Amino acid sequence: MRPLLASLRIANAPSVVSNVLLGFLLGGWYWGGLPLDGNDRFPPALLALSLIGLCLLFGGNLLNDWHDRRWDAIHRPERALPSGKFSPTSYLAAAVSLVLAALICAFLTGTAVFATTLFITACIILYTIYHKHRSWSVLPMAACRAGLYLLGFVHHLPEDLLTSGHLTWWSNPDHLRSAAFILTHAAGLFAYLCALSLNARYESLAHPPQGMLVLSRALLFLPLPALSAWWIPFYPLAGALALLPFLIWMLLALTRFHRPVPRFVSALLVGIPLVDLIAAIPIAFTLITPGETLTTHPLVLAALLVPTLAFASARLLQKIAPAT
Repeated sequence: MRPLLASLRIANAPSVVSNVLLGFLLGGWYWGGLPLDGNDRFPPALLALSLIGLCLLFGGNLLNDWHDRRWDAIHRPERALPSGKFSPTSYLAAAVSLVLAALICAFLTGTAVFATTLFITACIILYTIYHKHRSWSVLPMAACRAGLYLLGFVHHLPEDLLTSGHLTWWSNPDHLRSAAFILTHAAGLFAYLCALSLNARYESLAHPPQGMLVLSRALLFLPLPALSAWWIPFYPLAGALALLPFLIWMLLALTRFHRPVPRFVSALLVGIPLVDLIAAIPIAFTLITPGETLTTHPLVLAALLVPTLAFASARLLQKIAPAT
């Protein structure tokens, strides 16, 4: 089971759920789709969106290991396929089945969700084909993660927005602002994943390019302004508090967990849900009105607990199977 769980990158699964949840919260908050009466119920659509994200994660990882099986036979012989624990055909069949399941579920969920799932699938295929040969492959890899924010966000898109013409959409300031809102958040996560991948590529080299190391460090901290820009001006206390978990973990990652490189990359992967908290904490504060408690708001509890639990469970799961 351990080689299979390593192939699935099971330790990264909690952060996928956290990413989808934040996208869902961002969309509901922006378009008014989150109940504010204190009697809300946990939305079933969120479970479907999380399932789509997990199927894409597991399917993409199995496809990646199938594609890299000959390289792994030389450089990573302990992995499941080179060691003969599973057949390559079984990995390919499982990968295709999982991606198809994600697409079918997305199609049943909505047009915008289906289009976003197609986009993430295309990024998975691009990354799988080119990641061993092209340094720019960090871009589709990071786009897969940033796409999870979009996946949750577009579920809330109003019907008139989906049916409006192309020119009408881009000429509407409200629609442009909604695009800027979600793309700013997605850019923060995108930059963090690019930094994570660049650190994995260059940290292990004997003489890494100094410019790329500086860039990878700078990109690690881009989520701070990107995700807080919409919140600190209006909710300064909640927005400032939301930065602390990410900042503390980055300090630990760059000092205590910096060596060896796999440990550093694993620490950065664990930090993905803390990126979500930068926006999730202010959202939770905005949904609670005076006199109410957290127990009356399942979504508020989820906004605070899911990223936190995703961080903790990712650390535990990495002890069972490696995250890279």
